[in-house]
Amino acid sequence: MVEPDQSPRRFRQAIDALVYAIVVTGLVFFIGAVICFALGSDLVGVKYFLFLVGILLFGYGTFALYPSRRWKVDRSEGRVDVDRNTETGEAIGAREETRFQSAVQRVPPLPQYSIPPEERLSPGAKLFIASLFVLLASFLMEAVFGVGV
Repeated sequence: MVEPDQSPRRFRQAIDALVYAIVVTGLVFFIGAVICFALGSDLVGVKYFLFLVGILLFGYGTFALYPSRRWKVDRSEGRVDVDRNTETGEAIGAREETRFQSAVQRVPPLPQYSIPPEERLSPGAKLFIASLFVLLASFLMEAVFGVGV
């Protein structure tokens, strides 16, 4: 078993976000390749698939970056009541680890640079970064590798 590293938190957060973005990009590429090749297309279709999914992830990641309301304000009956947000019953800022995130945590070098879920970047931030990587992959297929030119 690899001992957890005691590197600075920001460095471990960056490694976590980078590996997450690479895994998401690889997964989107693989899914796009399977779909496009099954439909009789080639890498041009994969490039467009990456672009489309990248734009969708960009929008969803941007939307997910907005903070949730920490309280609910009730202005009925001429007075103001403020209640804590108890929709989830968890402390504000608490995060659960999804199955996808737990699978990503097993990708090297993350076992060495493990970080608890509450100290990681938010899922919205990691998804936003991943969308940039997906769009970059689409751009590189066009500009560098000349797919569809």
